[in-house]
Amino acid sequence: MWSITQETWPHATIKGISRSTALLADSWKTLQGEGYRRSRAIWDWEPEFKSYQTKPKRFEMSIWSGSELCGLTYGSLSKNGSKVRMNLIEATPVRPSPLGEAVFPILSFGATVYADLVGADEIWLLDPVSGAIDYYKNQGYMAPERYCGKRIGMKKR
Repeated sequence: MWSITQETWPHATIKGISRSTALLADSWKTLQGEGYRRSRAIWDWEPEFKSYQTKPKRFEMSIWSGSELCGLTYGSLSKNGSKVRMNLIEATPVRPSPLGEAVFPILSFGATVYADLVGADEIWLLDPVSGAIDYYKNQGYMAPERYCGKRIGMKKR
């Protein structure tokens, strides 16, 4: 994955999520004013870090440009192993982002590689932010629908 990512996005570095990464993402909530996206994640990353560390089938990924965190995601494999879920996604609120609009495509590509590695045949983006649905559709995800009867999700085509 690293070599393909570097060919397509040479300024991106892919890592896991550490506690310090989660705390850094949480600090985005304090950034305000011109040059920052107003909307933020409704969750806190640090408690999610603690929770996801106990999940052996987790999918985690952070994207960096130099020393700047540009985006991250936590996800997991379904119980039967057929689906990869991206449960939490956030990109830096800094505008312009150091990686432009490449953050989500990189995260989606990472989920696709993970699905291939574990033999999953579906990739889902769960609880998409309503303002980003058209963007996700343009990135190859289908219209929102119920996922396992409980949550709203968008399946990758």
